[in-house]
Amino acid sequence: MWSRVAERPRLRDVAVCLAFLALGLVLYAADLTVIGGNSGSPFDLPRWFALVTLVTACAVQSLRSTAPGLSFALCLVVVGVDVAVAQSISVWLVLSDVAYAVALYAGRRTVHVMYATVVAITVLAVASVIAVDGSWRSVLLILLWLLALVISPIGYGRAIAEHRLAAQSERERSLAVAQLAARDRADAVADERRRLARDLHDIVAGHLSGIALQSAAALRAGPGSPITAEVLASVRSNSVEALGEMRTMIEVLGGTDTETGTGNQEQSRRTASLRRLDRLVTTARTAGSPVTVSGEAPPELPPSVDVCAYRIVAEALTNATRHAPAEPISIRLGATDTDLTVTVRNPLPAGHHPPGDGRGSHGLANMALRAESVGGDCSGAPCGDHWVVDASLPLRPERAPASPAQVVDAPGGSL
Repeated sequence: MWSRVAERPRLRDVAVCLAFLALGLVLYAADLTVIGGNSGSPFDLPRWFALVTLVTACAVQSLRSTAPGLSFALCLVVVGVDVAVAQSISVWLVLSDVAYAVALYAGRRTVHVMYATVVAITVLAVASVIAVDGSWRSVLLILLWLLALVISPIGYGRAIAEHRLAAQSERERSLAVAQLAARDRADAVADERRRLARDLHDIVAGHLSGIALQSAAALRAGPGSPITAEVLASVRSNSVEALGEMRTMIEVLGGTDTETGTGNQEQSRRTASLRRLDRLVTTARTAGSPVTVSGEAPPELPPSVDVCAYRIVAEALTNATRHAPAEPISIRLGATDTDLTVTVRNPLPAGHHPPGDGRGSHGLANMALRAESVGGDCSGAPCGDHWVVDASLPLRPERAPASPAQVVDAPGGSL
């Protein structure tokens, strides 16, 4: 019941006022209303006049949380009147609650004004007692009275206010952390989807593109040509290799391989490695494109660099056999102490105007992104009458996170 009332400030204030009014009536009935047990008032007023100041103070108290500054100012006026004519304890109790409410609900400026007012009242009360009585016991009594009924509630209210502020700050911080965690999870899922899109592009679209090109070469040669048997054998080899790579990916995604990171790279390396470059060359040759390979890669390559170089060569050969069929293709591998270089060149077909930035297709963008993933770079651009794909991959790769703007999800053609 009280929890529902506490959620509505106005009803809560009214409930508090009624509770203090009931307490004041109990004190009145027990004849404990007057401070010190006797009136001491210069005015000859009936005893029930203390109920008038009590009711007035409680009415002012009803503004304790909605307008705490106004409630405190009006309550001071009522207390001043009561001190002059009735000197009742119950009104001071109401002032104690109003001071607590100001410390808890009011703004910083209002609280500072209340501090100054309390200090002024304390100084005035002490000076008045010294001027009238001159007894240090009376001064001590006044100070204890103000400490118990005004200063202590203010301190308690400020402590609760600071605690609430700290709790609110902690809730906001927790919410911000939760939002950042959710955003990180979403980014991780998006990155994984993009990685899978690149792998599917390299595996499925790549081998299917090779099969399509080889099938076209077999159709051109005719069923009786000896080239047809060679092409069909290469098609079968490509199909088996594609199934093997798909099986490897399914094992990784299904969690059958408990290793991650380097383990996944070793899985890919079983079917994608420069040691298997001859398969790519054979596929391009059976499609009708002469291919020459010069240079060689270091015998021991990091798995991530080995897979990345293989995928780049596969994509470059696919683009070359598709856009410049039957044209000679050259592949050059080289290595320094720090980098592996891969260059693929093929003549530009007549009337073909590729994009100047080398990122006009999904395949070219994926090549660049793969190189960046190991800390290298890859570009494809026309050079004279040739199209040149040039990649430089560090032999000690440091993974660099790819920005979302660089990622291409949709698959294009790849070998």
